[in-house]
Amino acid sequence: MTAESIESITNTPSADSIKEPSALEYIEKLRDIYNRYTSTKFFSMLKACVNCGACAKACHYYCSEQNKDFVPANRIKQLDSVISEYFHPIKSKLHFGKPRNPMTNPKFDTLFKAAFENCTLCGNCALACPMGINTGEIMYVARALLFGLGKVPSGLMGPVNTTLLTGNYLGLSDEDFIDTIEWLAEEMEEDMGEGFSIPINKENAKVLYIPHPLTLRDFPFLLMDELKILSAAGEDYTLSTHDFDVVNYAFYQGSKENVYKVANTTLEARKILNAESLVLAPCGHGYRVLKHEVEKIIGERFSFPIYTLVELIDQYVQEGRLEFEKDLFEGPVTYHDPCNIGRRGGVIEEPRRVIKALTSNFVEMQPHGVHNYCCGGGGGLASTGDLGHIRQRMGKIKAEQIQKTGAKTVVTGCFNCKNQIRDIAVIHDLDFDVKSIVEVVASSIKGMSKE
Repeated sequence: MTAESIESITNTPSADSIKEPSALEYIEKLRDIYNRYTSTKFFSMLKACVNCGACAKACHYYCSEQNKDFVPANRIKQLDSVISEYFHPIKSKLHFGKPRNPMTNPKFDTLFKAAFENCTLCGNCALACPMGINTGEIMYVARALLFGLGKVPSGLMGPVNTTLLTGNYLGLSDEDFIDTIEWLAEEMEEDMGEGFSIPINKENAKVLYIPHPLTLRDFPFLLMDELKILSAAGEDYTLSTHDFDVVNYAFYQGSKENVYKVANTTLEARKILNAESLVLAPCGHGYRVLKHEVEKIIGERFSFPIYTLVELIDQYVQEGRLEFEKDLFEGPVTYHDPCNIGRRGGVIEEPRRVIKALTSNFVEMQPHGVHNYCCGGGGGLASTGDLGHIRQRMGKIKAEQIQKTGAKTVVTGCFNCKNQIRDIAVIHDLDFDVKSIVEVVASSIKGMSKE
């Protein structure tokens, strides 16, 4: 992606202030996106399917409801049909009369369902496909085209616009942030010692920690657990008023331009404070985007490391910087691998080493690790309330996975995964607790309050 395209944000035109584009103008807009977002790899995957059906068994949608529309290979056909009509070098020029307006073409409504409602971009199908086709990457191009038409779920528009305007998707002010952190420091003083404080905007720290804004507004005790871990390990860390939002919902929009703008706030915060590394609160897509996707967008490697918090916790355990009281949580205990941290991020063994230091009764789901089924809450579904019925239905296979383990405690390393698994436990009347790995670690540290 060029610097010019990074600077260019694709905004949906306002009907009140701008004349509605013509069909040809919409098509040219789509052609621009198509040219920028496709590649030789994309076309190779698009045409490589041999209709073997192997991808179906890896897809949590299909495994949950056995609907042929949910087979990843069939989703690809929806995009291929659009490409054939609008971008095929010969076929697209054979239509008589004016080309169909993309805004009224029902193919785009079908594509919307395939790309936004029926796929979480989890990538599990790629591991099952003998041809190496990653439907998630193909559906990302579909999302980009739909974004160009303004056909995006509301839950992926409002939060991103708020982030671009205020720096975080909840619209919290610097004062809100500072007040919450100062209050948390007071609450933590009993455990951490008199005069305890939480550093903000400290320069040259080893770690710049980026929290999830929902923990600032709605779940402050979860953020307290995160800060307890960093402080108990003696970490040289800081928080920053320049950025306190690990979330990047622009990724799920299908807009690399917006992805870069959101991520750049975090990159600039690190640069301003000259922190050695970035450590991210448990958020699957936030980690994937900043750790892997942004480097692809800018076309170069970062000169500093980026970690999800569980990686740092694992280092602390290996180095003896944290000591635990064991078996404080009811077993068996199992771990759900978030797609973007596990399969797409490669963080597989770290959380297992941590959990095994906390419990003597650990069990694995089948399958697990890189082959673990998506919980159903990814792809932006968790951010859009009116799509909640879809994510809950498609969590059926995950509920069955957990039930077979007999686990009484399910641990995960992603905020959305935790909420999704909690919801499907209620729907399927399953008896287990769902915990963030941060919660179980902070509550097990020797010498810490267990309240």
